[in-house]
Amino acid sequence: MVPNYRVVVALLFFCFGLSAPVQAHSPYFGQIEGVEHPDFGFVEFAVLYGDGIFVADPSRVVVFDSEGYLLASTPQSQVLSIRCAGSNGLPTCRVYDELRGVVLEPDYKQWARSRIIEEEGRPPRDAYPEYMEIEYGFTERPATILERFTFEVVGVFKSPILSALSVLWWALAWSFIVRPAWKLKHRNWRLRPLKVSSMALGVLGMLAFVGMGLVAAYGWLIQPYSLYFFLFVFVSGALIAAVLTRPKVAVQEN
Repeated sequence: MVPNYRVVVALLFFCFGLSAPVQAHSPYFGQIEGVEHPDFGFVEFAVLYGDGIFVADPSRVVVFDSEGYLLASTPQSQVLSIRCAGSNGLPTCRVYDELRGVVLEPDYKQWARSRIIEEEGRPPRDAYPEYMEIEYGFTERPATILERFTFEVVGVFKSPILSALSVLWWALAWSFIVRPAWKLKHRNWRLRPLKVSSMALGVLGMLAFVGMGLVAAYGWLIQPYSLYFFLFVFVSGALIAAVLTRPKVAVQEN
């Protein structure tokens, strides 16, 4: 899952050293998908978020009927996404756990009405997923390579701006390393003669890279994402930095 606006806010507080009293918030729904079930009628799959305060909000996917009664619930996780599609028979629905790399599929034989989980489009104030001890109605299996690729790509395209910002963040971080590397390559990787100014810039560049990496790690605590997404933005940023900081080759005229 791509980092949301909470990451931007958290990074601003981190970078500028701002502090404010932390207030708990009520549980809330994220992604919601609705399908028609032959036995339970119209049902909705929703990502239910709690309150992580300083870290990512814990979540679980809950299924409820048109009257708001809970029918099924996944185990608690951090990054969950839903893909549902109606069919002539039972609806085809999958829940992807991005961090664990597993798919949770509905086990309709276990579905049963439980507590109220939705009231007027919102969860009750006591429906924090971290305090719910209800897990039933889903089976778990490892995600296939195709499923992982599909869910990851869909996640990137659902948040194109934040995905682009993540790539640019690492492009900027890599530029502090790649620019001196290009200069060193131009000198055939010879360190001598050493210049104090060049050494200072090199050290500052490495410190800047490490610092931006630490800020990104803090952002991951606020909104985790998969290793695949990290590799995508990390490598893409490095390639962009390498292209943009590459010295222009002088053209010699005959």
